[in-house]
Amino acid sequence: MFLMKFQTSAQPQKAVPEVSIAETLLRTVGLVGLTLAFAAIFRFWHPTIKLVQMVAATHAWQWLYTLFHVDSALGREQMILIGIIVFCFCAALAVQIAVLSLIKVIRSRS
Repeated sequence: MFLMKFQTSAQPQKAVPEVSIAETLLRTVGLVGLTLAFAAIFRFWHPTIKLVQMVAATHAWQWLYTLFHVDSALGREQMILIGIIVFCFCAALAVQIAVLSLIKVIRSRS
């Protein structure tokens, strides 16, 4: 039989303030906006178009077509679009987290 002891500190934990509904909506709009901005870059900036074509021609991407049983050209285009949007969302999320962390550091210093 194992006995576990939990140590409680005498100092109270700092309470994390709740995020307001307005701030949540602002973060959501910012995330969607960043995602669409990154998607527009993939659509209209020539080097990213070439990059997408190179990635879609890789062995790994072909394996994904096989894994998801994508046989038609339309299915391949849809899968490429899904990949672009997922990548743009992850990039936008990373940017948003970095900006929010930077804002938190700036607020804590002042």
